[in-house]
Amino acid sequence: MAALVVLVSTFLVLFSNGFLAKTHAAGSSLYLGPTTGTFAIGDTFTVGIYLNTNGEAVNALEADLAFPHDKLQVVSPSSGKSFIQTWITQPTYSNSNGTLHFAGAIPTPGIVTSDGLVSSITFRVINTGTAVIRFEDTSRVLLNDGQGTDVLHQKTDGIYYLTLPPPQGPIVTSPTNPDQSKWYTNDSAVFRWEASPPAPQGFSYILSDAPVDLPDDISEGTKNFISYSNLSDGTHYFHIKTLRDGVWGGVTHFAVRIDHTPPAAFTITISPNSYTSNRNPVIQFQTTDAASGIDHYELKLISLDQSSPQAMGEEQPFFIEASSPYTQTLSLGSYDVIVRAYDFAGNFYQATERLTVVNPIFEVIGREGLRVAGLFVLPWWVVVFVLIIILAVLLYALRIFWHLHRDIEKRLEDGAAQHPEIAKKLQELKEKQRAYEQALKRLVVLFLAIGCSWSFGFHAVRAAASPNPAASDLTVSPPIVNLAPSSISNDEILYLGGWANVPSASVVIYIEQTETGNTFSGSATTGSDGNWFYSFPQLLDPGHYVAWAELKSGVALSPPSARVSVTVTPTALRIGNVRLDYQELYLILFIVFLLVALALVASIVYHGYGFRRKKAKLAEAIHDAEESLRRGFAMLRRDIELQIATIQKAKLEGALSDEEKSREEKLMSDLQETNDYIGKEIWKIEEGEKGL
Repeated sequence: MAALVVLVSTFLVLFSNGFLAKTHAAGSSLYLGPTTGTFAIGDTFTVGIYLNTNGEAVNALEADLAFPHDKLQVVSPSSGKSFIQTWITQPTYSNSNGTLHFAGAIPTPGIVTSDGLVSSITFRVINTGTAVIRFEDTSRVLLNDGQGTDVLHQKTDGIYYLTLPPPQGPIVTSPTNPDQSKWYTNDSAVFRWEASPPAPQGFSYILSDAPVDLPDDISEGTKNFISYSNLSDGTHYFHIKTLRDGVWGGVTHFAVRIDHTPPAAFTITISPNSYTSNRNPVIQFQTTDAASGIDHYELKLISLDQSSPQAMGEEQPFFIEASSPYTQTLSLGSYDVIVRAYDFAGNFYQATERLTVVNPIFEVIGREGLRVAGLFVLPWWVVVFVLIIILAVLLYALRIFWHLHRDIEKRLEDGAAQHPEIAKKLQELKEKQRAYEQALKRLVVLFLAIGCSWSFGFHAVRAAASPNPAASDLTVSPPIVNLAPSSISNDEILYLGGWANVPSASVVIYIEQTETGNTFSGSATTGSDGNWFYSFPQLLDPGHYVAWAELKSGVALSPPSARVSVTVTPTALRIGNVRLDYQELYLILFIVFLLVALALVASIVYHGYGFRRKKAKLAEAIHDAEESLRRGFAMLRRDIELQIATIQKAKLEGALSDEEKSREEKLMSDLQETNDYIGKEIWKIEEGEKGL
């Protein structure tokens, strides 16, 4: 029995909690009454703020409202007829900021109501348009639970349509701007009016920017129309009154809305990137319009893939109304994303962005393996095998560089004397030293033999020592080309689009390659709205092209349209009939480069460090060898100079034979060579070693 009581108690608790949760979930709501209406300039209307607690007891609320201060002004806020018993702060409003604030409380146990009046506000209409009175996010309704729980769940705003007052004077119409609530692209306006009998004596009218204005009391005559031109963007108001029997009647107001300027320029942003592997990229766009405002956006995705249904003529892309951000699942390939922003007058600005969707280079496919560029899947055993091959190649390269490194180490261990240049000069030094030692002995004997004849040969020796196509007459207006890429690659299709003033007519499209003069043509048919689109079925060779179109209606042919330039860049490679785009080519080159780079980096880092570390040791050893060679050649130079001195003495005494004269020349040559070597040759060796 006790268990049953516990079970029932638990159920009741859970049920009551769930009921309260549902009740709280329903929450309270604030709404305006009336929520809509149509009012004329100068009129006043009253809006009530109402509360529906949905069966809950609330004891406080705060309501913040915003209204367009350029269209409405608060005349008399009233809190007299309100269920609020205590105002926490006095209700306030600001006509300059367009704000209203109410904050009040109800003593415990609070209030439960379905249409409790919080307050009433009276507005005056000061301009035409649409006015939205909305509750701000700071509005709150507090539950009478001792914790001040905010239970405001719904806020219903009010939308009010503001117009000009009904005509009190002549009935005014405008053939150029018939609808006063619509925007028009023309910058001129024509007004016509009709006055009821009896015939008027005159009219007074004025065009101004004020929605309610009074013409002066000077008659403009009895004509019943007037036109204005070069009107600026914005809303203008035509005011007119009639003179009868010397008395001016009431005034009629007529609005014209003009906007002939397209929306502000903007760019298309594609996330995560315009070159992406994401099949669902996010396309974002936003702009403004100063006069009439942005009405809507239209978007077109044009596939540039030759195999797409668009390129084969099976489908034609069209503009769809879209809002930012926009996303769509796309196939692989290149696309031109075209977005048009329209204002309320029908003007538009067109932005274009290139989007390319590619396969990721590497993609892990669970247990299956590694997908490469979306082309094929390598099983994991193949991936491991490829990695082993790469490792083997790197090890082989390392073995080669290791042998080169060991060779340098051996040369360092052998010493600088084994350096090819040092060893050559050292051997040359030894041979010359042996030769000049023997020659020096012979010169000493010769010097003793000719010493006695010195004075006799002195005078003899002293004496011997002196010595443009033409346009055709056509009536059909040319079509407009407003849809064309500025550049494409030679693996993408070329498309053109535009508008013509004749529906269901034929448009002949031409494209000419400026370098060769080759011309291609195609045809398209304009739709019921005059729009046309054409994509060339074949891919174009790289180069610069110009395109234009002509409109054919029946037998009449229009003049050519303005020419557009298109550049086709060589971003695809053709081998015979096989077409390899650069995505595949880049992938192959990347893999090859990666393999080579890994091998080179591994070997260069290691052996480069070894070269740097041992270069200092080898340079030091070479420096020592240089010093030894300099000393050896210096001693050799001293011996050569001694022999030359001996020969000079013999030469002065006139006892020098032809053989000795030849030897003197050889000694002078060796002396010069030795001087050059000591001064320059060793320095060259040193510089060569520093460059290792």
